[in-house]
Amino acid sequence: MSLLVRRQLPILLLSSVAVIVMADYFLKIPGTSPVVTDLQNWGVILSAFALGYGAVNLFYVHTRHISRRTPGQWPYSICLLVMLILFAVVGVSLKYTGPEYQWLYNSTLFALSATIYSSTGFYIASGCYRALRARNSEAAVLMIVGLIVLLKNAPALAVNVPILVTMENWLSSVPTTSAQRGIMMGAALGAIALGIRTMIGRETGFLGRLTEAER
Repeated sequence: MSLLVRRQLPILLLSSVAVIVMADYFLKIPGTSPVVTDLQNWGVILSAFALGYGAVNLFYVHTRHISRRTPGQWPYSICLLVMLILFAVVGVSLKYTGPEYQWLYNSTLFALSATIYSSTGFYIASGCYRALRARNSEAAVLMIVGLIVLLKNAPALAVNVPILVTMENWLSSVPTTSAQRGIMMGAALGAIALGIRTMIGRETGFLGRLTEAER
């Protein structure tokens, strides 16, 4: 396959789509809105095909585990494929808004998700213990702020010591908001830089290739 098809053509296509979408969003050029709508519809269609391809690949990988009886894996592969087929059949035939699908979801996925999420409480407690040890001045500040937030969320202390509520509100509205805005600005600048590098062909991760820095 030539370099034009493997590299130049995908970059040209991506850059053209990006320029059209940005022109419609920022400049409101007449005639670009229908084109952008069609491009967005194509994006939805391609995303659906990607999900379908992922399901096919999932079947391919896990049927191999089942046929080879991979130790410690193949029983879980059977459970995964059975639940995938069951959810697909029930969702398509009885609709995902029906009571049967809702019962299936609440009885399996929702319950398992709640169990896994609750088990992370032990890791959160361990992480808080490590983070709140005042080994230096920065850790001491973090510990004091963390204690103020924790005490404010205790109803009895929040009622009897109202200054905790005032302090927590100030911490949330001033230092925390300032830090969040700085992080958001940095993330936005990073996204812009990544978009420009992708449009000019310096970032080729979307082509399935290593970037220049990774080489």
